[in-house]
Parts: sequence; C-alpha cells; structure tokens
Amino acid sequence: MKEYLSKLAKYNSWANERLTLSLRDQNISDESVLKLLSHIVLSEQIWMIRLKSGDYSGMNFWKTLRLAECNRQWQENAKAYSDFISAKLETEFENMIAYKNSKGIDFSNTIEDVLTHVFMHSSYHRAQIAREVRKIGKTPAYTDYIQFIRESKRT
Repeated sequence: MKEYLSKLAKYNSWANERLTLSLRDQNISDESVLKLLSHIVLSEQIWMIRLKSGDYSGMNFWKTLRLAECNRQWQENAKAYSDFISAKLETEFENMIAYKNSKGIDFSNTIEDVLTHVFMHSSYHRAQIAREVRKIGKTPAYTDYIQFIRESKRT
C-alpha cells in the first residue's frame, strides 16, 4: 500500500504542476479557474493538517488565491505528502485518524482512505478546471493518470 500511495502522491504532484504551468503559460487568470485551483491546494493542505492531528480551525478551503500562491502551495503540499507517506510503516496506513469536517462533525477514517480521498478529490477538481479552461477557449492541461505513467516509464 505504501508504494501505491507514494505513486499516487507523485501523480498528484505531477498533475498539479502541469496544471499550474499550463495556466501560467496561457496567461489564464479566470476567477472560476483560480477558485477551483485554490480549493485543490487549500484542501490538500487542510487534509495534511488533519492527518497530523493539527488545528485547521479558521482555514477557508474556498478562498481564492493568486496563481503564484497556488503554485507555491502545491509544492509545499507535494513535499508534505511525500514526507508523510515515506515516514509511515506499511501497517500504519490502516490506522484510524479522527478529525472534524468543515461543518464541525466528527469522523474517523483510515490513513489509506484519507490519502486516497485527497488524491481523487484533487483529480475531480482538475477535471472541473479543464472544463472551465475549454469554456474560455483555451487548451486544458493533460493531467490524466495514464500520461503520468507513460512519462514516468520514459525516465
């Protein structure tokens, strides 16, 4: 499981990098695009705080950041997730963590399920960004998992 989650974390980082570079290169500053990208990086940050049993009260995962801030945040997130996964023993991914959701409701899930959720959540919103980018007549970043695998095999 550790190896697989590490691969998903690398994919997530790769996709976030591709996305932010594409937006920068095409000079896209559309409000709906930046709101979704901000939500991705802020949600990843909040989930990492939850994984470490930290305090995230007062954090707004729907705040809109500038592209440069999103770029900086995804890089911090990528390192945090890589370090977190690397530090865990294989058996620890089955451990439960307790946290409150954004409405203050208590939940608990395995580390494995939380990490899977984070990476799928980001992918979901990257697809929404692709739709928004097409709406404004631009070309969305190609962030499909299979492309990540193809490129990984070339290096």
